[in-house]
Amino acid sequence: MNNRIKNPAVFLIIFLWAAVAPAKAEDDSTAHKEHQIKAAFLYNIINFVEWPEETKEDADKPIIIGVIGNEQFSQAFTAIKDKQIKNRKVIVKYIAGFEEANDKSNPKDNPDWKRKIAELKKCHLLMFCSHDTKEIKNAAEVIKELSGSPILTAGETSGFLEKGGIINFLLEDKKVRFEINLASAKRSQLKISVKLLKLAKRVIE
Repeated sequence: MNNRIKNPAVFLIIFLWAAVAPAKAEDDSTAHKEHQIKAAFLYNIINFVEWPEETKEDADKPIIIGVIGNEQFSQAFTAIKDKQIKNRKVIVKYIAGFEEANDKSNPKDNPDWKRKIAELKKCHLLMFCSHDTKEIKNAAEVIKELSGSPILTAGETSGFLEKGGIINFLLEDKKVRFEINLASAKRSQLKISVKLLKLAKRVIE
């Protein structure tokens, strides 16, 4: 995972393009366009995150992006699904069933919950989507379960960083921006490039 973009200017251009790029003509809904932009951001963000040495797999192993809460978000990666990140194939997985697994007074006692958490721990990046009725309401509990695991967690709701998330998307002047919880990244054994931190709207140290 050492093949990263070295020119910050190039990276900035990519981000500016992602923030203003229109959706395809056939995909003119605001929600879908927003999903596409966030997917482009995540694709580029991975280039500026270093996972711990002990979790680096062989070059033929894929980078796994997990999506929970909104299956449509995983479809936003269609434009980049055939591309590679750091010379590795990308797999996007929608992980369903959290609504049922969470519907318990104590989800930790639910075997379905335990299986879902184990599945999440196989991901390199995990996106919590919350723009539909299947919102993951206890994101803080999920993040707590993943504490210490080298997983880059991303969300799109106010307070996501305070729940322990690492990347959070927000809209500012109708453009997608992001903020970073550097403390959570360190707890997850992830190193975030200074170049990425400089582009963030807010950084929690």
